[in-house]
Amino acid sequence: MRKIKRAEYIQGLFKTIIPRGCIGEQYADDVALIFKVKKVLVQTKTKYQKVDIVETNYWGKILFLDNLLMKSDRDGYIINEMIVHPIMLTGAKKKKVLVVGGGEGFTATELLKYPYIEQIDVVDIDGEFVEICKKIYPEKMACLKDPRVRLIVQDGLEYLRQTKEVYDAIFTTPTDPLTISDPLFIREYYRSCRSHLSKDGVYETDAYMPFYKYGKIDYAVIRKTLAEFFQISKIYTCTVPTFPGGLFSFGFASNKYDPERDLRPFDFPIRNRYYNIDLHYAAFKLPQFMLDRIEEENKNK
Repeated sequence: MRKIKRAEYIQGLFKTIIPRGCIGEQYADDVALIFKVKKVLVQTKTKYQKVDIVETNYWGKILFLDNLLMKSDRDGYIINEMIVHPIMLTGAKKKKVLVVGGGEGFTATELLKYPYIEQIDVVDIDGEFVEICKKIYPEKMACLKDPRVRLIVQDGLEYLRQTKEVYDAIFTTPTDPLTISDPLFIREYYRSCRSHLSKDGVYETDAYMPFYKYGKIDYAVIRKTLAEFFQISKIYTCTVPTFPGGLFSFGFASNKYDPERDLRPFDFPIRNRYYNIDLHYAAFKLPQFMLDRIEEENKNK
């Protein structure tokens, strides 16, 4: 087996505790989730980011970007379903959507389950990463063959600065903060998303791990910032076993629709593995420590 290099963590804060022959994501000096590597599929660095994709016995393929775990075969469907369905089923039917990030095709593939969708624009800054994913995830990247899907290789913020397109929903599925995704967490980006949404449009973004924060980028800060630009802003969660702490959060925003009030049930056949209507309502009910953190952030000027 080819030896995988020891991780060089972007935070620059930790001395790695991940042994050779393994890969993982380290959260603190003494905390990491570690996987034994069966086979190294990709280990390279594009113009924008470090890409590692490995095969493991239990979790299947696992994708890491800049040493941060993005998804595994075994539980990747959870985040895909929770990005898409709470947004697509809130309010009016969404026919034209934008995905910022998502160059691996997972979000677009989930969106194509909606028979009434007419246009999916996928904007990803890293064309080299897209080409890698075509080889490693051909079943997901097949979405690019659908005439409703348009791939745009460009920085997400720069695209919004230039385009005149208006969308029914915008999904932001970036890598973790402190990497190439930093521009997707600034006020200009949120403002741009609002200006490119229809009046009854809905916005979604990753809000990351409630148990582990990267600087000021956390769910409470994201919710507070969204509230500056949208009348309705909320946080919802799901459980992803391979993510730090197991709990992952998302930001929801709209100027018209409330996900707990304006939910529509599926009106077409679909088989999900995680998402259902009961879970939708439960996802917006947060544990007390998250509510306390949101309240604390709201008091900060």
